[in-house]
Amino acid sequence: MRPLLPLVLVLGFGLAQPLTLGEQYLLRGYTGNAMGKVWAGALRFEGLEVLTNNSSICASLSGAAIASYLEARPNAQVATAALSNPDDVLRLVSFRQPALALLFGGQTDAATNNALVKAVLAEAAQRNYPGAIFIHVRTWGLGSVGLAAKEDASIRRYLSAKNNLFAVLVDGNAGEVRVVQARINASTGEQEVAQVLGTQKMGETWLALFRRSL
Repeated sequence: MRPLLPLVLVLGFGLAQPLTLGEQYLLRGYTGNAMGKVWAGALRFEGLEVLTNNSSICASLSGAAIASYLEARPNAQVATAALSNPDDVLRLVSFRQPALALLFGGQTDAATNNALVKAVLAEAAQRNYPGAIFIHVRTWGLGSVGLAAKEDASIRRYLSAKNNLFAVLVDGNAGEVRVVQARINASTGEQEVAQVLGTQKMGETWLALFRRSL
């Protein structure tokens, strides 16, 4: 039997066409703009370190999000690193900012993204990093954080004790972005939503691009 995933892409307005690379960048422009405003506003990050893989799509997301954040908080301290492999964490990530943003998706395969996220979280746990950790919608959707918590007990203990774990999630059916306080289940390592902190309606172009990206 063929998989049912293509049915999700119809969404009542015809068969969706795959996004061009330029449209992928545009989608990340919309998403990054909203995400930067969340960092500056709802979450009130006073500085942050933005981590991505080395794909061009994640670079476009990171750039848009940082620009949006700095427009609202021009004097905030921002660091960023594009990671190619887990060894880059010790070399490139400082863990010195008040918040850490995990933006892993793009053209990079799930196994690589999962390995990068796990390496970041393992070092954060080792250092007992006290700052907020923000999870991008694609990273959440991959289950990368939960997978790391299930595989590494030290990561699970560290994350399950944090009350400053956040994510931005998208409900494509409702056309809505949700800012949530997240948590990691101390027993199972599962990713869970603790509470919804705020919502934002998506514009028509942004929503159409998001739906076609699924």
